Amino acid sequence: MQIKNKFLNTIGVYGFDEVEPLILAALISEDPILLIGKAGTGKTFLLNSISEALGLENRHYNASLISFDDLIGFPVPDEEGKKVIFLPTPATIWGTETVLIDELSRCKPETQNKFFSIIHEKKIQGIPLEKLCYRWAAMNPFSFEAAEGDDHYEGSQPLDQALADRFAFIIEVPDWLQLTKKEQESVIYPAGENTISNDNGTLSQFIAKLKPVFNACITHPYPEVVSYCRLATSLLTEAGLRISPRRARLLARNITALLCVANANDIQLNKNNRKSLYKLVLNWSLPHRAYKDHVPQHLIDSAHSEAVRLTFESNPDEKWISEFLWKNKLKDKLKMLFQDPVETDVRSLAVIQLLVRESKSRAAIFSFCLFPLLSECDLVNEEAYNELSKIAKKILYIDGKMEWRENNQSWHSIHPSWSNCLQYLSRFSENDDKRIQRAKQLFLYLITENVLIPEPEIIEEEFNQCFTQAKNYVLNSSKK
Repeated sequence: MQIKNKFLNTIGVYGFDEVEPLILAALISEDPILLIGKAGTGKTFLLNSISEALGLENRHYNASLISFDDLIGFPVPDEEGKKVIFLPTPATIWGTETVLIDELSRCKPETQNKFFSIIHEKKIQGIPLEKLCYRWAAMNPFSFEAAEGDDHYEGSQPLDQALADRFAFIIEVPDWLQLTKKEQESVIYPAGENTISNDNGTLSQFIAKLKPVFNACITHPYPEVVSYCRLATSLLTEAGLRISPRRARLLARNITALLCVANANDIQLNKNNRKSLYKLVLNWSLPHRAYKDHVPQHLIDSAHSEAVRLTFESNPDEKWISEFLWKNKLKDKLKMLFQDPVETDVRSLAVIQLLVRESKSRAAIFSFCLFPLLSECDLVNEEAYNELSKIAKKILYIDGKMEWRENNQSWHSIHPSWSNCLQYLSRFSENDDKRIQRAKQLFLYLITENVLIPEPEIIEEEFNQCFTQAKNYVLNSSKK
């Protein structure tokens, strides 16, 4: 999967192009990552750079050296002598937003257990770490037998299976010969070691935009994703590579997050692309890499192929809903709704799921374009009609002007987003009066719903495409 926005390159991190979509997916889901790689492959540099770019308070611990007191501080009684409190130091974990646990495979089993609750629950000593968002870890490869040359890491041991199962992604980091010539030259660049990772907030904005989308999708998961994860889990377990129920759920979260990343990068989620994404996630979601000397790739490939085959031969109605939801462009969703010969209840379920999953702006566009047709066309049932009307009626009946007042200021001015919208609409000619009025109505609604409109041309263009699709449907229907 190739993404158009190379966020990691922007912050000076190279060689991770193949797995960058997975890292972005984990940043969106806030599930923990474990990186496995040889010395000097950039594991800690990657994770520290991301934390720096996001402007988050970070703690970097060497698990082989740290004591538990270093994590929590020194326990002392409070002023009333009723409970124990911990004196913080610059190294304690309290208040941190990200934590990187380096050399995880070299620490003692009892110390591994201390990290367990941090990684799994965001807690320590049963106390919630209120600000902790991201938990990352890194380790060298291990081997049960001494290896020739420089590939044996003395002291690196397999992780406890229960600990490994808490990481969402377990990713093997590429070494020198796996990098392209361009990546090798970028890594060599001498000034890269001590530069500050700063992308002017681009990565932060990307994550903030997709987090609510991801949360909506896991609340109403795609049936296809659930089916694939169930089948892949069963097939791998039957083949002797046990997958826990917890891992099956993490697999579904990982796939959902990656689909969000793909969609945000305008990758067409057709059947072949979805199959490739599922395989990428399955390959790097297996905890066995952290405690087995060898994970048979042929078992993974075989389970994936069979899970895909069985999933895509599912109920025709479910397949139609999946294809409808996977479409990137709203006009293509409308086209399916208008043209495909499926039952009204099937279309209705697809529409309801769309309204739940999509952003407010896209849900508004879809509702605004579709709602006026429903009184004449038998497209959806009453339940879907009611959901569409909740949005559409707010757009149709909104009226007034947009005024903006800064905090603690008495004067009023035009709302900044409204100003951007009007500036864009001023480019149209008088012949586009109806298009302008429709767009104004949509923009007014979005602003009152506190939806940012940094690029009104993108929203309006998609809206106009959908309106044209709906108009063509009406014209074609009248000819029949």
